[in-house]
Amino acid sequence: MQTPKNGDKLIVKNGWLTCPICKRNHRLKRILPDTSGHSIVEYCRTCHSEVILDIDEGQSVKRQSQ
Repeated sequence: MQTPKNGDKLIVKNGWLTCPICKRNHRLKRILPDTSGHSIVEYCRTCHSEVILDIDEGQSVKRQSQ
C-alpha cells in the first residue's frame, strides 16, 4: 500500500490526465481549461489503482491514491 500524499500535481498531456502511478500515456480523464471538481475517483485499467482527484480550473491535484 502506498502512502497518501497531499497536493501532488498530476501530468496532463494534450488535455488528457495520465496515471500518476504507472506514468503511462493512458487516458484517464479529459481535462478542459474550465474543468473543476472535488473528490473525483478515477481508476487506471493498466495498473489497477484508484486516484482521488481535486480539479480546479483545469489544474489537477491528487488528493490520495490507493
